[in-house]
Amino acid sequence: MGTFDGVHLGHQRLLQAALENRPHSGCSSVFTFDIPPQQFFQQDYRMLCSFHHKAKLIREFGIDEVAWAHFSYEVAQVEAEAFVELLVKRLKAAHVVCGFNFRFGHRGRGNVAMLQELGPKLGFGVTVVPEVVNGEQAISSTRIRALIANGEVGEAAKLLGRYPSYYGTVVKGMGRGKLLGFPTANLEVDPRIVLPGEGVYLTWAILSGGKGYLSVTSVGKNPTFAGDKQTMEAYILDYSGDLYNQGIELQFLAKTRTIERFSSTTALKEQIATDVVAAKELIGRFRLQGNRIVLE
Repeated sequence: MGTFDGVHLGHQRLLQAALENRPHSGCSSVFTFDIPPQQFFQQDYRMLCSFHHKAKLIREFGIDEVAWAHFSYEVAQVEAEAFVELLVKRLKAAHVVCGFNFRFGHRGRGNVAMLQELGPKLGFGVTVVPEVVNGEQAISSTRIRALIANGEVGEAAKLLGRYPSYYGTVVKGMGRGKLLGFPTANLEVDPRIVLPGEGVYLTWAILSGGKGYLSVTSVGKNPTFAGDKQTMEAYILDYSGDLYNQGIELQFLAKTRTIERFSSTTALKEQIATDVVAAKELIGRFRLQGNRIVLE
C-alpha cells in the first residue's frame, strides 16, 4: 500500500516484499490512489509520473494487479478502521505490506501500529519495510522531484532505478526547428508532472511502434525567440517520419548545457549542430537493452 509516485527504489522494496509474501493460492496486489493525497489537498501537483505510467511500472515489476481509488474529499473522510475493513472484506487481504511511515484514514489517524494491532484480530499478516537510504539520505519522491527540477536527471536515476522518462503526445509547434534544419517533436506532457529544469539534454526517444532513437531535447521557453511558454522539444536523430498526434516516451539521460539566448538564428543553428555531435559521442557511455536505455 502507498502512493508510489515515481515507483522509486524505496517503493520497489515494498513491491519485492509483497511478492515474497504472496499467498500460494492468491495474487499480489498494490493498493494506491490516482494522485498523491498531499498534493490533492495542497492543489499543487508535482508528480513524478502519471497514474497510467505508475501502474505500468508496478505491473512490470511482477505485481499481479493494481487496485486503486480516485482520491477525493469524500475518500479523505473514510476513517482508518473503515479503510482496514475495506482491505479485508473487499480486497481479501491476507498479508499487508507498507512502509515504516505509512499513514491512512481520515486525518491520517491510521498507522503501522494500528495495522499490527488489527492484523491478528482480522486474520492478516503485516510486513513493515524500513526506510531505504542512498548515501546518507532517505530515498523519497520529494528528493527525486528536487533533483529532476534542478536538471540532475542522472542523480535522480540512481534513486528511481531507471532514467526519468516522460510520456506525451506530439503536437504542432512553431516550426522553427524545421526551418533551422533540425525538426523537433514538441511533446505535450501532463502539466501536473514535474519537468526537468531548463536546459538541453541527451535523451532517448521511444516511438509508438517501440523503436528507440537517440535524441537531443530542450526544455525551456525559447529565449532566442522571446518565448514565454515552457516547452519540451526533441530533435530525433535519423528519423524523418511524421509524428504529429503520436505518443512517444522520452528518457532523460544527462543534461548537456544550459538554455541560452543566441544573437542570431545562425548562432543557434551552429549550437544545435554542436549538441548533436556531442550527443553521438555521449550515447556510447550508456547501455542499450532492447529498445531502451538502462542503468549499468
